[in-house]
Amino acid sequence: MGLWSWMWGLLGRDEPSPHGPTEQPLNALVMFLAHPADLDAESIARTAGRALGRRFAIGGESAQDAFVSGEEPSFVLKHGEHFFLINTFPRPYMDDPDSAAAEIGELRLRKAVLDHGAWLSIDLLGEAKRAELPEVYRIIGKLAAALAGDECLAVFSPATAQLSLFDRETARLLRSDNPLDLFEVHNHPPVVPVSGDDPRLKVAVARARKRWPEFVAAFEERRPSQTFAVKARIGDGEVFEYMWVAVSGLEHGFIYGKLDNDPIELTSICCGDRVRVHVRELNDWLFSDGDQVAGGFTIEILRKIQEEL
Repeated sequence: MGLWSWMWGLLGRDEPSPHGPTEQPLNALVMFLAHPADLDAESIARTAGRALGRRFAIGGESAQDAFVSGEEPSFVLKHGEHFFLINTFPRPYMDDPDSAAAEIGELRLRKAVLDHGAWLSIDLLGEAKRAELPEVYRIIGKLAAALAGDECLAVFSPATAQLSLFDRETARLLRSDNPLDLFEVHNHPPVVPVSGDDPRLKVAVARARKRWPEFVAAFEERRPSQTFAVKARIGDGEVFEYMWVAVSGLEHGFIYGKLDNDPIELTSICCGDRVRVHVRELNDWLFSDGDQVAGGFTIEILRKIQEEL
């Protein structure tokens, strides 16, 4: 998802190196929540026990191997030789979410920043040797996945200033051996604000429509190993979005299939829903056999536009 220097500026911290964490990074993960998490030492101990496969005592001394102590908004969790600070606050992570969101070009991430009203973080207390960091993040990741709940909208890494949407795949990666990999996996196609008058985009859309017969011919001769998708305008009146549809049929000027991504503003449909769109609403198309891709005329243009934002 790239480096989000805007977050560092808003938090009053130095911007991180584009090559990775700074010399003394904050080793933590922050979960942006729609609503505050309701936590106490007992519930954290139970959840951490399930996530990490051990029993955590309530309260305790530093000599103990595993315990949770504290009360909202901050708790201390000890796991082996490491101490972690668990924070839960019923307010946005940054002082001015509107300003932060305005600096984000990707609309799904922008919406997550605007919509979050609380946050939860798991921070390593103290420093760790470089060789220990993979294990530290495995612990942080498992705790984050277990504590996030259904209210989580996005995950932020202070050490690298990366932000990612939260979904089932994100939760799975948080529980993996390399939880920070979630920031390198793009589960959602980027959605960027684009003017319909952008000449580059107009040319790309015109090419897609002119070469539409190529898609139709390939679909009629399709093989089981191939996948076919179109991007089309979906919605009513002034409320619409351009979204990708996994194509299952073509008939009488209509395209049939399943929505391949969740909308941002439309609330009546979601990813996986069956949809029907008219060919005149076509914006782009592509098909692939796994090795080669045909079409995708707007993709590179949108990537360039995103880089310009």
